[in-house]
Formats: sequence, C-alpha cells, structure tokens
Amino acid sequence: MDHIPIQDQQNSTARVGRNFLWMTWSGIISIASSLLVWVFMARMRDIEDVGRFAIVMGLYALFLNITILGLMPYLVNEISRRSSLITGHERSVKEFIGSSALFLSISGILCAIAMTASGFIISDSYQVRMSALVLGLTLVPSNLIAIAEATAISYGRMRLIAAVATIENLLKIIVPLALIFTGFDIVAISVSFAATRFVSMVVYFAVSIVPVWHYAFQFSEFRKLASVCPTFAGTSVMASLNWQAPLFMLAYLSTEGQTAEFGAASRFLIPVSILLAGYVNTVQPNVARLVLNEPEKGGRYLSKITTYPLIVAVVAAFGSVFLSEYVLHLLFGEKYVTAAPTLNLLAMSVIPFCIVMVASRGLIATGLQRIDLYANVAGFIVCVCAGIAAIPRYGALGAAAALLACFSAMALIEIAVLSKRMGVIKIWRRAALSSAGVVLISLLIWNF
Repeated sequence: MDHIPIQDQQNSTARVGRNFLWMTWSGIISIASSLLVWVFMARMRDIEDVGRFAIVMGLYALFLNITILGLMPYLVNEISRRSSLITGHERSVKEFIGSSALFLSISGILCAIAMTASGFIISDSYQVRMSALVLGLTLVPSNLIAIAEATAISYGRMRLIAAVATIENLLKIIVPLALIFTGFDIVAISVSFAATRFVSMVVYFAVSIVPVWHYAFQFSEFRKLASVCPTFAGTSVMASLNWQAPLFMLAYLSTEGQTAEFGAASRFLIPVSILLAGYVNTVQPNVARLVLNEPEKGGRYLSKITTYPLIVAVVAAFGSVFLSEYVLHLLFGEKYVTAAPTLNLLAMSVIPFCIVMVASRGLIATGLQRIDLYANVAGFIVCVCAGIAAIPRYGALGAAAALLACFSAMALIEIAVLSKRMGVIKIWRRAALSSAGVVLISLLIWNF
C-alpha cells in the first residue's frame, strides 16, 4: 500500500477545499435523489400510499443511523492515526479494518432483525412489513460501505466517495421513478434501493487500496471497538430517535394523511442536515485544535462559526412563511399545500438544530461527549411529551412542534455546558438573536 502521510494531506488548503467540494457534490446528488422520488410518489400515488412510504423510509433512516453505532468519527480518526505511523502502519490498518468489518456486520444483522420486527409492530400493512424486511437486509452492506468511506476520507479520496454516491443516487433516481411510473408498489421500490446499496459496496471494495482478502481480524481491536462504542452509539441512537419520533408518533396517534403531510414537509430537513454536517465536519479539525490548546480562542472560534449557519437558518425560517405554500404546491401538488404550517415550524427548528450541531463538536473537542448524549436523551423526553400532548389534536403540526421543542431543549443544555466550560464563548448572544428571530416568525405565522 502506498503510504501518504495523513498530516501532509490535511495541511494542504487546496486539497481540503477540493475535498469539501467533492463532499458537497455527493450531498447534493443525495438530496436530489431523495427529493425526486418523494415528488413522484406524492404526484402519482394516493396519500395513503405516500403515508406508508413515509413510515418505511422513516424506519430505514432510523436503523441506518443506529447500525453504524455512531462510530464513523472514530473510524476516521483511527485509520488516519494508524496510517501516519512510521512503522507497522499497514498491518495496524488491516487489523483495524478487518475487526471493524466483523464488529459492524454483527451490528447490521441485529439491526436488520430489529427493523423487520419494527415494521410488523408499527403497521399492519403488508407493503410496510415486506419493505422493512427488504431494506433491513441492506444494513450489513451499508456498514461495510461506511468503513470504506472512512478509509477514503482518511486517505483524502473524497473524489471516490463522490463518484460512488453519484452512481448510487442516479440509480436511485432512474429505477424507482420507472417503477413508480409503471405502477409497482413500495416493496419493489425498496428492492431497487437495496440493489443500489449492494452495487456501491462492490464498487468500493473493487477499488480499495488494500484488497479485501488482505484484511485481518484481531480480537484486541474487536474488544476495543466494543469498549468505545456505548457512548457513540447512545448518542447516535438518541439523535436518530429525535429525528424520527414525531413521524412514528403520528403513525400511532394520527392518520396516514397527516403522516404523509409531515413526511413531505420534512423532506426539506434532509438537505439542511446533509449540508450542515458537511460544514461542521470541515471545521471540526480547527475546533479540536483550538479548544484543546487555547480554550479562550476556541470559544471565540465556536461563536464565530455558529454565526454563519444561524444567519442562513433565520433567513430560511423567515422565507418559509411566505414561500412554503408555493413550494409545496410546486413540488408535491395541491393536496399538500395544507402542510405549509408544518413546514414553517420545521424551518424554525433548524435554528436550534444549527446550534446543536456546532456545540456538539465543541463538546467532543473538550472531552464532554457524554453531555451530547445527555442532551439527546433530554431532547427525546421533551419530544415524546410534546408529541403526546400535541399530535392527537394538531396532527402533523403537533409533530413539527415536538421536534422544535426537542432541538430547543438540546441547544439550551449544550450551550449552558459550553459557556460554563469556556467563559468567553459568545454562543449565548447568537442564541438570543436567533430566538428573537423565532419569536418574530411565530408572530408572522400567527397573523397569517
């Protein structure tokens, strides 16, 4: 294996810029894939069918996040660190990747069983149950793909990630749209999604730096993964539950029509989460270095990088008040215009979500990852309580309000801890300005 020092790769500003562009492109193509399939479903199928599709996709998104156990940052860190060793790096990387593959394959199998069982519990629809089974089978290859992506990131091969994402998402656009147009049900669509996952796995390992058969298993590496995963996994599970709990509560406490409305409106959160994740991953190295070596400067840096996404979030939330009906009508059709208030509340929830995303990086850098876990647990409790209170009466709008309450509670907890840890941090001021924006938007919505 050719050895390229990781530090040299990451210290090149031009390389970092190019890698960020490649990652942005892969995010854009993923957004386009998801949006187009939802648009065709909304326009060509009845609202009950779209509601069932929303449940299946919600289950898939939940378990796709859970199955990796939150270990993606750890995988990147370990592969990067081991690859920079002067001696023994090849064997160390092979053992780590091989052990990780077995560890995450076991996780994938267990999550596949849990996803299938969840499909049978949540819905009595044959299509939902069979789709949950089919998509559950993709969780093992999805974990192996995550290891391949972590390796590619560690070696600065973001162009490979972008290329595979482009191939996969083009297939996810062409094949499902053809199936929807010709009248196939959501089980067939789920089979097409599963097939594209296997194609991506084959492509990654076909172009791997280290041939698959050269990877080795090391029990000590397996045991180390088992010891570090609880905190990461707990945070990942709770974050996934926070995103999907409103949808699942709608399935239990309201109608399929309300579930479809929330599913359509929540599509706009996917590009937000993808692009924001790319942003925080880009600034993470600077956060880690500054917070570790110069806490006061780290606090100022956190405040600065929080400002930019907050400005965008406030503008988006304000614009949603005036554009939500038009956009929903344009993309999903007349019957989804009633989801406009739901979309407005979801747009407002992006404001505290931005704070949570940036603050979580500060917590990791200061060794307070457990606080992120505690905040997610608290947010989940708030979300469930708010959902139980609001969904039976307000439907999709109540689910959006529950998500807004969840992110707001998390933001307050994480900002409070960071402000106590780094006295110079100015996130409170940004949060206050954002809250003022939320109040203004709320008044506008009320008047409309």
